[in-house]
Amino acid sequence: MTGSSVDPPAVVSSPDGDDRLWVSEWYRIAPRTFEQFELFFEPGTVYAVFAEESFKSLLLRRDGRARAARDLGDRYRSATRAQLLDGERSFEVPADEMTAIRLTPGSLLTKPRLTIETSARDHTLYHGSRSYDVESLCRSLDRLYADSHVDVATADRDWLAFVG
Repeated sequence: MTGSSVDPPAVVSSPDGDDRLWVSEWYRIAPRTFEQFELFFEPGTVYAVFAEESFKSLLLRRDGRARAARDLGDRYRSATRAQLLDGERSFEVPADEMTAIRLTPGSLLTKPRLTIETSARDHTLYHGSRSYDVESLCRSLDRLYADSHVDVATADRDWLAFVG
């Protein structure tokens, strides 16, 4: 679907020519697994493309998950909406349903957190690297959603919560 490799986070073009921000290696926590997603932010929609899952058990966990997810994201960076949502666990969040995007930096004990808030539910994902630059991502998302009602901000780390 693409020609050359680009390192995320990167602004790439969607099939209709609009800018699309691709961020890589985010996961959500399911009861027994970690579900890896590649995220594509467009002015009208956020797409979460399911990359793979890994079991929480250290014995069953697979090495190279981040690289496999990034390779999938590279293949899908210029994909159509239908291609992005092809997997049964992939999902989209329309911008008109979003109220806010909150980014929380990582620390020695916790992973960076990205929360997409909607009126119906929140979608919370974590990044695998504790040192991921959420400030830079926040600035990029703020520019992307500057003309919308979506509030984009970094949130202070709750030092009493050790989740993530």
